[in-house]
Amino acid sequence: MTDDITTSTAFKLHRATALIDRVSDEYLRREHGIRYAPFLVLLMVRLMGESSQRALAAALEVSRASITQRVSALVGLGLLAVVADPRDSRANIVSLTGAGAQLVTTAWAGLEQHQDGLDHGVDEPVLIAALDRIIANGERILGS
Repeated sequence: MTDDITTSTAFKLHRATALIDRVSDEYLRREHGIRYAPFLVLLMVRLMGESSQRALAAALEVSRASITQRVSALVGLGLLAVVADPRDSRANIVSLTGAGAQLVTTAWAGLEQHQDGLDHGVDEPVLIAALDRIIANGERILGS
């Protein structure tokens, strides 16, 4: 039974994700003084542009309480700015500060170099296509 589990696609994807997350977290803590989870918030704000905390939570698939804590900590570090949403008095709009944008740029470039080798021997276009298919299948199953 154990062999069936450890050879399954789902198990291997979870294991690969956990290892990539650990490699990323170790690098970001050592070189940039930030953990991977809050860095993902910064990265998502960069990708999405100014966004509501609700939209960020949905994009990162975390609770609104979790995103509120992460955003608050990143505001305290001067990496994010938060303003009231003029269209919804109960919502906030989150944006990168100059320091936050610089950190994302520098840290992402460093991560790309630091993770060089994780994909050694992998046909990257084939892997990307397979991952895109798995993501699409998951979204279809969840009705996203």
